Amino acid sequence: MTVDPMKFARKILKKVSRSFALTIPMLDDEIKDEVLLTYLQDRILDNFEDEIHPPDLQLQKNMMDRVSRIFSTSDYDRSQDFKIIKENSQLIEKNSLQELTENIDLIYHSYQSLDLKVQEISHKWLQEMNQGMQKYLNKEVKTFSELDEYCYYVAGTVGGFLTETIIYKFEIIEKNRQVLLNNFNEAGLFLQKVNLIRDIRDDLENRDKHFWPLKELGVSEKELSDPQKKDKAMSALTEMLSNLKKHIPALKQYYFALPDELKGYKKFFAVNNALGLATLDELEANPDVFYGNKPVKTSKLTFLNIMRAPEKYFLSHSSQSENNEL
Repeated sequence: MTVDPMKFARKILKKVSRSFALTIPMLDDEIKDEVLLTYLQDRILDNFEDEIHPPDLQLQKNMMDRVSRIFSTSDYDRSQDFKIIKENSQLIEKNSLQELTENIDLIYHSYQSLDLKVQEISHKWLQEMNQGMQKYLNKEVKTFSELDEYCYYVAGTVGGFLTETIIYKFEIIEKNRQVLLNNFNEAGLFLQKVNLIRDIRDDLENRDKHFWPLKELGVSEKELSDPQKKDKAMSALTEMLSNLKKHIPALKQYYFALPDELKGYKKFFAVNNALGLATLDELEANPDVFYGNKPVKTSKLTFLNIMRAPEKYFLSHSSQSENNEL
């Protein structure tokens, strides 16, 4: 093999995720490669769930099952699965995501170097993610309960992997282990919902589906896009943000249960959630969510303030958001 698999993994990360390319290098050495490779395998699965246009459900399910099987600890000849995934990676429009998917063999070869127990943990959560993603391939989210379930499958499972891995790798007292296990899903739901709220205009205009529970919100896709129905759209946004804010207390509980020795992971967690909280501030009562020319995002100054002192920003803004909700 002429390409170094880990060099490829680190290089492709920068192309497929600016946020994780920023935060994964912050992680403690004991878990940095584990998180990088698991993120990339999850991203390949997500590519077949979300980047095939127009959708082809049978093809998508077939490819997703192959991805899950490849990253299992089963001893079998993976060459046919590699071949079929490489061929079908051409259906993915975005060049960087296509490049990642067609090099799934390189990601797998790096993945093989991980502790077998970590591989087992990773695949357990990948299977859960795969099953849930497939459930929602052609299922519309109509209620907040279904929104929570979908977000669990696509983001809560990531928190499950991270949490189970740090519990395995580091000595964490029983009381704190329980706090981490009780709250990882809430943290995953928070970040996923921030993305789903922010991206609604793009999803309505350019994607095959969105994940706002319109039935429970009492609003239609047409009304969200129509400036003449602004009051209905803004009311729906307020309700979505109110639902999002319910997850904020769990973020602090999770953070404070992390041991001091996990300095990198604490910073990683703080940066990701500080950026989520800053985005929440921008989304609040902002009609640009529906009618702006570009996605709502934090200012460069706010971003720099977060990067200078992520834990300070995270803790102060999470407390502020909780107080505003009271």
